Amino acid sequence: MIKISIKTTHEGAEIVSDALYQYSRSGVSVDDAADVAELWGSTLVWDYLEESVLNRPKEVTVTGFYDGDYSEIADDFEETIDHIKENCTFALPLSYSVEEVKEQNWNEDWKKCYKIIEVGKISVVPVWKKEEAKGDISVLIDPGSAFGTGEHESTRLCLKLLSDLPLSGYSVIDTGAGSGILGIASIKLGAKECLFRDIDESALNNLRENLNLNGVSGKVEKASLLEGIDRRVDLVIANITADILSRMTNADQVVKKNGYLVLSGIIDKFRDPLVRQYEKMGFTLEKEERDGIWVGLLFRK
Repeated sequence: MIKISIKTTHEGAEIVSDALYQYSRSGVSVDDAADVAELWGSTLVWDYLEESVLNRPKEVTVTGFYDGDYSEIADDFEETIDHIKENCTFALPLSYSVEEVKEQNWNEDWKKCYKIIEVGKISVVPVWKKEEAKGDISVLIDPGSAFGTGEHESTRLCLKLLSDLPLSGYSVIDTGAGSGILGIASIKLGAKECLFRDIDESALNNLRENLNLNGVSGKVEKASLLEGIDRRVDLVIANITADILSRMTNADQVVKKNGYLVLSGIIDKFRDPLVRQYEKMGFTLEKEERDGIWVGLLFRK
């Protein structure tokens, strides 16, 4: 297999991608820091972005893979690059490299990136590692779609807070549920029921798969936050971002008196205003956990 990498500019990335795509039938990738910078400056709300992402080199790299010998396409490919150089000077430098790479079984190799996550008595276990699981409670996941794998600090903080709650017989809502790790963990910790909510249909499909893997059941809804909830529950879990959590303004109408609210996905600089907001809604901060810049909060109504 041949890897072809072409240096170009932000303005030239599209035309170079189109040109390379005719040789790389599996698609192309574009490494362009300017795309991220544009999003950062847009109306989208970001809680956190690594500074290194914005400080990447300005030069754009377009990469594709050809399943064959370079000699089969060399003349045509080089003619294509020359044509772009002559007619699209905005895309220069258009220098490129060609290297032979070992073909990999990506379906197997990506699995090596995932490991068992242990938080107290809870283990989050990729399904192909279930024989290696230890601890009192195992939450099996198929993280192929990566809607939450237990690796992120915010998920671990939630699991740590959940481990300390008396969940036996609890009614739970896991909103922004993603892969369902937190709600499934709640059920395995003794909760009698859990309503799983997310706005992403693909995430909900992955969630349903994970429910089946764990042999547990729960109602699954495509819905945002706590919108339309007309009953009270013992526990609400929301691992999202501080900006989204600040919009969950009906939490006090959903959590029972003496019930709990677990919030995570919060960068430390947003911790104080969020705590003040929920205290005004009648919640008391009982506990918090930290991991680097991330904060998890446990409130009681």
